[in-house]
Amino acid sequence: MRSQPRTKTVDVFIDLRSPYSYLAIQPARELAQRRGVTLDWWPFITDFQSAYGGEVEQRSPRDVAKLKYLYMDCRRLAKAQGLTIRATTKLWDATLASQAMLFAKSHDRLWEFCDPLLAAFWRREFDLASDDALGKVLAAAGLDTREWQAWRNSQAQSELASVLARAEQIGVFGAPTFVWQGELFWGGDRLPLLDSTLGQAPQPDSNPA
Repeated sequence: MRSQPRTKTVDVFIDLRSPYSYLAIQPARELAQRRGVTLDWWPFITDFQSAYGGEVEQRSPRDVAKLKYLYMDCRRLAKAQGLTIRATTKLWDATLASQAMLFAKSHDRLWEFCDPLLAAFWRREFDLASDDALGKVLAAAGLDTREWQAWRNSQAQSELASVLARAEQIGVFGAPTFVWQGELFWGGDRLPLLDSTLGQAPQPDSNPA
């Protein structure tokens, strides 16, 4: 009798409004392919108001300087990946887009939805809180927008709340966060450390029991 193979699964929490989440996606995919692991992607909503001093007009000079550096840093990192990142002009509400991400994921169309959305959002060409704009991206990803609206009205709020509650229980406080066997790795710059940790983990079973 052959034993069931053990798979390596890393939970990944990303905030669709986080430039560092965006920048971590491709390196994380490359790591997964190299290590033979599965990445289970989840939305996360960071408390940016607390982290960066509230709305744009409320920020102190220190908060403004911090954000200027953040986006300068992100542009340097984005250039290395051939990506475009432009600073956002307001604090976006990511609730609806995060719900749509879960809907796309549940239909195995996560990246058909997320890739074009994120590319357009970071070029400042996408309204992240627009139901109409999100519906168009879902449709372009091959999803039924009527089904999406029905799911949104019946399940979206509870599904997203469940994901965020699980993230809080695990200890996730920012994005991107990678979770491997209960151990957290916060930030794309921790991917080498995750890579090393995965390299030390036992390989999946391949021999008969």
